[in-house]
Amino acid sequence: MIKRTLVTMLVFYASFISASEDLPLEYFIKHGDYLDLQLSPDGKHLAARIRIDNKVILGILSTSEMKIVGGVRPQNNDIIHTVTWANNERLVFEYAEKRFSLDRPVPTGELYAINYDGSKRTMLYGYRANDAKTGSRLSNKDDVLASQEVISLLENDDRYILISEYPWDKNGSRYYDNRVRPAIISKLNIVSGKKRKVDVLPHRSSSALATKNGQVVFMKWQDEEGKYHAAYRDDNESEWKNLEDVFNVEQNFIPRGLSEDEKFVYMSGGTSEEGIYTYFKLNLATGQYVEIFEPHDTDIEQVVYDNGGLPAVGITYPGKSQYVYAKEETRTSKLHKLLADAFKGQTVSIASHTRDWKTLLVHVRSDVNPGEYYLFDSESLAARFIWANSSWIDPRLLAAMKPISVKASDGETINGYLTLPKQKSGDQKPPLVVMIHGGPHQSGTRDFWDYNSETQLLASRGYAVMQMNFRGSDGYGERYKRIGYRQWGGKMIDDINDSVKWAIEQQYVDGDNICAYGASYGGYAALMTAVKEPDLYNCTIGYVGIYDLQYMFTESDIPNNWGGKAYLQRVLGSDKAQLKAYSPLYHADKIKAKVMLIHGSEDRRVPEINSEALSEALTKVGNPPKYLKYSQAGHGVFDEEDRRELYQGLLDFLDENLKN
Repeated sequence: MIKRTLVTMLVFYASFISASEDLPLEYFIKHGDYLDLQLSPDGKHLAARIRIDNKVILGILSTSEMKIVGGVRPQNNDIIHTVTWANNERLVFEYAEKRFSLDRPVPTGELYAINYDGSKRTMLYGYRANDAKTGSRLSNKDDVLASQEVISLLENDDRYILISEYPWDKNGSRYYDNRVRPAIISKLNIVSGKKRKVDVLPHRSSSALATKNGQVVFMKWQDEEGKYHAAYRDDNESEWKNLEDVFNVEQNFIPRGLSEDEKFVYMSGGTSEEGIYTYFKLNLATGQYVEIFEPHDTDIEQVVYDNGGLPAVGITYPGKSQYVYAKEETRTSKLHKLLADAFKGQTVSIASHTRDWKTLLVHVRSDVNPGEYYLFDSESLAARFIWANSSWIDPRLLAAMKPISVKASDGETINGYLTLPKQKSGDQKPPLVVMIHGGPHQSGTRDFWDYNSETQLLASRGYAVMQMNFRGSDGYGERYKRIGYRQWGGKMIDDINDSVKWAIEQQYVDGDNICAYGASYGGYAALMTAVKEPDLYNCTIGYVGIYDLQYMFTESDIPNNWGGKAYLQRVLGSDKAQLKAYSPLYHADKIKAKVMLIHGSEDRRVPEINSEALSEALTKVGNPPKYLKYSQAGHGVFDEEDRRELYQGLLDFLDENLKN
């Protein structure tokens, strides 16, 4: 029944999509319309972050009629950043504000509350809490130079929530959330904004896990060397004890949640020699812990929880998305199997649910589907279509991502994706754009089998797109990540170039028409691939890229962040000769490819001095780059008008240098 209902809905929806082959640039540069939805605990309302006229507003809809009943429209160029239902009546939300000269709104940590019908809007927390609305200094709220995170909704208390406060650190004339000070645990009234300090965590760069009644019983933190630790206590009055000492668990195990009866804690961490990321169940009474999921070859990237708190479904990406289910079968895992079968070939997750788990908000996505939402009745097994994100996109006109595996020159297996354009003239092989992801090494920095607007834009213009998860990428276990350390310009680049040669040998692409493109580390790698293989590439495009690795220590904001210096030492090292050897800036004379550079003047992570220096060096050797500069952009261009110029310029550059 469920499959028939959902398939019928999909066919019905698709019948309204234009079959036009014309895919305007705007389709791919626009930010999404419905960014995310959340179901109220009683299921009567939906909270939606909706983009309208380049603003992100909060809309509250009735689930019965899908009509707007309340919401918030921010002023100026501010946007709604996060939204959480505190109870059936009231929501808490954050703004991201247009500040300084940046084009991208910046989250400020301020917290607001509002009733679902738009009434009783209150500023609860933040650096302007005292004089919010009227400017009165008679408020009972304090101005707080800190960010916050909700850690417990206090299930049996509709007036309070529990938050972690992260005091800001001042650098020059600005404040930053660098997590260099211990977090403060506070109880916050979501009606009046009054708060009371409950505790201070004893470590820097720490966060807490609380029970539904507000007992902070687990804590995790990262030391200055980048190692993760966790601690446990019985209640708020007890002393903290290191988790590995109390229960003899691995050092890298991180607590993620508690069971409904609070007798078990669910932890994540690496297992096996590969260090594959999975989940564990720890019995707090006996100290015994077991793996929750059946064996899997790549990291679990997302979890669907059961109504008892147990991680019931893990989503992993060895190629296309795959599901691994908990050994302990639950009602949620059974329901998910039905949903996965109904939406075969797509990725199904549960985005939200009612408190009784009767109604689920199901999110469905794929390589050609930017995301759809359905309301699903877990008793009748009926599903109702709600909305499609980027609703102007017709999935039938997009190109499929093909999972591929390549043997690198040293025998390491490199996984990734190849997207071939849907239309080719005769047997002509398409030109190739090698699109290189950023990071590297951080959690989530890898390419996924998922909708990617850049991939689809390039494919729609007749280009094949290759995205490889070279060594050092996340998602394939800790060992795979570590073998990329201090190999930024070495084996990591070899992996990319070996993959390009493989695609040519397999006759997927035209080997005489290849361009590399990437942002951040990807921008760096796009230039280094052309340094190491000058005759392989016609062109290369560096977007907010690092071109002198020594600038990472002297110009970037990374050394100012907690653990930042240790991170750079770990992944780059301090051998100046090697840093220079791995820096495109010092090899401009080896680059035969035509070069395009894109940078934002307000970039603190990778300051523009990188592109300026490389542009000068390339010009000196007779290969002046095409340079797109954005005065209000930071580490990436956000403004849609600027994005239109950027991507049109990128397409023009590709057309000039590749025979399409």
